[in-house]
Amino acid sequence: MGNNSLNKGSLTFLYAASFVCQMMMGATTVAVPIFAESLKASPLIVGVIGSAGGIVYSFLPFVAGILCDRMRRKIFVVAALALYGCSCVIYSFAEDAPMLVLAKVIEWSSVAIFWPAVEALLADSSESRLEETLKRFNLSWGSAMVIGPLVGGFLITVWYIKAPFIFSMFSSILFGALSVITLKETARKRGTAISADAKPKKGREGSYLLASGLASIFLFCSIDGIILTLFPAYASQLGISAFDIGLIVFAFGAARVAAFSQSNKAESKMGKTGMFLLSSLIFGAASLLIAFSTTLPLFMLCCVLFGVGSALAYAASITLILGRGEASRGRAAGTFESLIGFGYFAGPLIGGVVAEHLITAPYLFGFFLSIGVFFAQLFLRRISSSDAKV
Repeated sequence: MGNNSLNKGSLTFLYAASFVCQMMMGATTVAVPIFAESLKASPLIVGVIGSAGGIVYSFLPFVAGILCDRMRRKIFVVAALALYGCSCVIYSFAEDAPMLVLAKVIEWSSVAIFWPAVEALLADSSESRLEETLKRFNLSWGSAMVIGPLVGGFLITVWYIKAPFIFSMFSSILFGALSVITLKETARKRGTAISADAKPKKGREGSYLLASGLASIFLFCSIDGIILTLFPAYASQLGISAFDIGLIVFAFGAARVAAFSQSNKAESKMGKTGMFLLSSLIFGAASLLIAFSTTLPLFMLCCVLFGVGSALAYAASITLILGRGEASRGRAAGTFESLIGFGYFAGPLIGGVVAEHLITAPYLFGFFLSIGVFFAQLFLRRISSSDAKV
């Protein structure tokens, strides 16, 4: 009974740690582009700042995942929270774009270490089905995504533009200290049982599904990166206040949490392939709409659609990836997070480049990318069905 009690306590702490980390990220994500715009940074520079974190995140989670399979995963959680606090210190003292790039690299290095370790610990420690554990995990960090941008926008409005960095610095230090005391890492379970629904399909059908999942990961991360990195500065130029920008991103997070809560039902009705296809269509529609929107209600509607699409794509892809890597959870989680990082690198960078020519071009790029991914996934589904009939 003692081990089970420690296991449940650790699971609860990991959900709480996921919430706190994502809340800090939400607050700083809103603050960084607004702060950069106040420093007269161009859209290209704002995109470079966002992509600087993405390029680190495109490879470091994979490395961290491999290492945390060989070492105690608690070490990575504690180190990541401490490193996040360091990035916030640099943000607080930054006075130009290069300092913001440095802070962004350190910030994303910390979360690149944090998420693979947490996801691997959750998968290892879970005594319930993998889908249920990941659903609770998604609801935890997803609900923080609702609160974080609001906190960031509120602090900027009532205090000053660097307030979210100070808030996140103290939060990371406090929770890092608590993780040393609270987190209990039990003996690792090899070959953890996975429910029948989560087991990966074999052969060519499984390869087609994996290809659709990888395309979906790149799509939702690229578009999320554009929205979270470039949109706040774009909205600010249109005269929308920091608090209202926080409300818009709040709508994104609220819709994402609501969709996460129904992700298991969605998968039971349409399967992972159906979730991938539907999310691509939603992204395409929202991207086209936001390119021609200028008002707060329309922007909020667009972000609701982005939130739903992102939740569908994320929930289906994370169970797909972790379900294929039960022998080494750290490596599987690191692979998933690295793919996310690649999307967050490419999306803001491409968006920043095209925004130099047309301010709404990043969202038009998101529309064409979504449609392209949708037809690629539809093609993979059809040839998968044809192979299954042979």
